[in-house]
Amino acid sequence: MNRGQSLWRQALVLEASPLLVAQVILIRRNLGVVMAASIPAALFLALVHHQLYGDPYIWLWALVSCLIDVAGLALVRYLPDPGTPREGLRMARMLQILALLIGGGWGCLSVFFVDTAQPYSVTLVMTMLAGISSSAMIVMAASWPISLAHLVMLTTPSIVALSMGPPDAVVIGMAAALYLVAMMPVAHRSAKMVNSAISLRFANDELVLRLRDQTQRAMEARQLAEEALLDAEQADRAKVVFMAAASHDLRQPLHALGLFAGTLARTPLSAHQRALLGQINLSAEAARELLSTLLDFSKVDTGMVKANPQPFALQPLLYRLEQEFAPQASEQGLNYRTHDCPWVVQADHAMVERILRNLIGNALRYTERGGVLVGVRRRAGMAVIEVWDSGLGIPQHEIQAIFKEFHQLGNPERDRRKGLGLGLAIVEGLARAMSVEVKVASRPGRGSVFRLALPLSQEAVMAMPVPDQDPADLLGARVLVIDDDETVRAAMAEVLTSWGAWVEVADSIEQAMVVLLRFAPQVVVADYRLRGHHNGRDALAQVRDRMGWHVPGIIVTGDTGPERLREAHAAHALLLHKPVPAQQLKQALSQCLAEPQPEPTTD
Repeated sequence: MNRGQSLWRQALVLEASPLLVAQVILIRRNLGVVMAASIPAALFLALVHHQLYGDPYIWLWALVSCLIDVAGLALVRYLPDPGTPREGLRMARMLQILALLIGGGWGCLSVFFVDTAQPYSVTLVMTMLAGISSSAMIVMAASWPISLAHLVMLTTPSIVALSMGPPDAVVIGMAAALYLVAMMPVAHRSAKMVNSAISLRFANDELVLRLRDQTQRAMEARQLAEEALLDAEQADRAKVVFMAAASHDLRQPLHALGLFAGTLARTPLSAHQRALLGQINLSAEAARELLSTLLDFSKVDTGMVKANPQPFALQPLLYRLEQEFAPQASEQGLNYRTHDCPWVVQADHAMVERILRNLIGNALRYTERGGVLVGVRRRAGMAVIEVWDSGLGIPQHEIQAIFKEFHQLGNPERDRRKGLGLGLAIVEGLARAMSVEVKVASRPGRGSVFRLALPLSQEAVMAMPVPDQDPADLLGARVLVIDDDETVRAAMAEVLTSWGAWVEVADSIEQAMVVLLRFAPQVVVADYRLRGHHNGRDALAQVRDRMGWHVPGIIVTGDTGPERLREAHAAHALLLHKPVPAQQLKQALSQCLAEPQPEPTTD
């Protein structure tokens, strides 16, 4: 019942919509051809009928029919296409009235000019009506109400007229009635097909617009890059700069949020407020992790990350990872173990660290009991770093698929707490950039082991100092903050002041030089991107030059690319990635303050 009511509602009701606008435009553009052909058809029919039966009134019918066609031609020629659904509804009603008039005009032939005693008369008229109805149904197929109005008005008079004639005419009338019944669902299906095509065109138009917009943006970005750079290498460098800018802009508010939350944690709060603050910190950390993962994957996927192999000792890196992940493992009730390693490898330090972070993070994420072991074996001139876990394991047929982007095992609900499925894709891309390979062996239900083989180096490398994991308050420490974002400067000042530090802020290198006239910092915290095409390295270098000694520095950036880490190492500064948790900032400041300070001078 509901389906039948719906079909009749579609047949009788015209509703304003973008689809109706497209239907009207389609009918209007094709209707002119049919009406232009209908005029000679009416005149030809009148001529044949008059020659056969000598009825002069047929010319009056032909005149009225031609006038209706001329009016329809004027309608489709001079009225503009509707631009809004309301205009489309208005024109659809006009076309429906026109369809009724055209159908009714041709339908009157059976009533006034068919002589049931003359078979040729019936054949002539019914043949013309069949041709007119078929062509009109094709032209008006886009709208079922309009097509149905024409079909009913065309065939109903013939059915009525023939049903009142002799038996032969009644049979033809019944055939006409069956034709009407059969053509109604055909007209409906035709309308559905045309409307599906129109809807597909809408989708294609939207896709074309989006592609055109994206193409336009890409062309503008390309033009800006070509104007700023001279050759292909500079163009590649511009991509890196663009990604760093996007990373900086996206991480900036999260960075400020973390600092303000750290300051808020040191104020008196109720238990409920502390619970809410904990949820804020968890959400901010999740957003930071997802953002870092997406940006890292985009760089790896586009080939923007280039390896810079250097000799470095593995033990400091393994120790630092243990200090970071062991507390997390303990919170999950898992064991985290690392075997000491005396070897030095020739590889990109930042890429190796990122690979191990992803592998260890995955191991902890998919391990419910037991633990994670990180160790190194020496095999055939290679140091093979192995990350073992006792987690879910990986089916053999999924071994290759896990390195594809957005592919996850054991996460059908797409829980974002289990990541995005990009970690191993990043691992595979970084390994490929270093011309090494990550292999995996696993048994479902027993755990997995990921192996990264790196070439050994004969050079000795000093182990990096390990930061204090529980720094005290920074009472009396003098910190200079250089950042061009007002919100971040305010957040940094709040959190550092809450730790007892003496803080001065500057929004540019120039302002920092003015601050140095009255303030001697022990540590400089500088954002990587500053005004006037300057960066944190420039700021740190100028502060050191003005102060006359190697002031410890921290560079804060939203760019997680390995080139930033290399620049920080070259500047002998610590590198923190936005958004920086308050505790991490505190640890970095404590490490900087532990460096030798200049002896105070007396006048």
